[in-house]
Amino acid sequence: MFTAATSPWIPPRPTPEILKVDPALVPEYMTWFVNRRAYTRQSNTPNPDNQRYYYYQPKERLTKKRLALDASTVRKHLSGLQTIGLYAINPETQRSKWVAIDADYQRAHRDLAALKLELKEDGVEAALEMSRRGAHLWILCEEPLPANDCRTYIYNLALRLGVPIKGTLNQLDGIEIFPRQDELREGEFGNAIRGPLGVHRANMHRYWFEDAAPDLKSQFAYLRRVRRLTAEELSTFIEGLSIPEEFQSRPKIEQPAVPFESGRGFQILDHVQVKRKASNNWWTQCPSCAKQGHDRSGDNLAISVGDPRFYKCWAGCTKEMIRDALGVPIRQR
Repeated sequence: MFTAATSPWIPPRPTPEILKVDPALVPEYMTWFVNRRAYTRQSNTPNPDNQRYYYYQPKERLTKKRLALDASTVRKHLSGLQTIGLYAINPETQRSKWVAIDADYQRAHRDLAALKLELKEDGVEAALEMSRRGAHLWILCEEPLPANDCRTYIYNLALRLGVPIKGTLNQLDGIEIFPRQDELREGEFGNAIRGPLGVHRANMHRYWFEDAAPDLKSQFAYLRRVRRLTAEELSTFIEGLSIPEEFQSRPKIEQPAVPFESGRGFQILDHVQVKRKASNNWWTQCPSCAKQGHDRSGDNLAISVGDPRFYKCWAGCTKEMIRDALGVPIRQR
């Protein structure tokens, strides 16, 4: 019996089903979905400020060098021990092995069903994978195809069907198309999406492709049968098409994330949105300058890429001024 002096009972956190993974499946998965070795990992604990299970770029503990995606990590993802996010674009070629359409709004399933049917009319087979708040529609390519061409095809398809596209014309709800960019500039990664067949750490649930039985053997057999989009087909589909200027938008650079650790203290990256990366720094608007009506170009604040605890306003604002502008003043000892 609980009393006012006792804490309420908190249900235990669910644990994912850990699967035994045939090592032979890993290289197949990498051939289909891994277009570059940069990747993200989903946190096992939520951000204490918003309770979200965020993605971050894992690094070596000592050198802080980004870890490269390897077969061992992919196997852990498929088993359920970890969850990875995959980047669509290889910056050396500006091409992607796949196109993913992410939808997590009220009428998401209806819009994805319409897109899947329209794709089928073009002879393009799309694989539907459920997600925590909606679903992902995946198109696999026979070979890596130009990101710009992939986006042009799906944009025009969505516009023809009246499917909303998030971020265009101030559209708050709608599909998100991966690749999110037409191309990447130096130092950019684009935006990552949860790798297929992975476990979402928020609810420890694994999401399967709906047209196959919920086990790895059946899922891989299904993915082998899925018809791939060819370069010739894509070229035919987009002939004479482009993304209308009024719908063009360049998503913000993916925010560099710092894994939450108990007692890690204030992190400037939790409070600002970076604009660009140059000279081993992230650059963004200085909160103190902005509060004073300055820094219209939004690049006065430099944040060290190697250690984001170090940051400097090149217009002269002190750390005390920056922290005060953010509403998290430095504690006086």
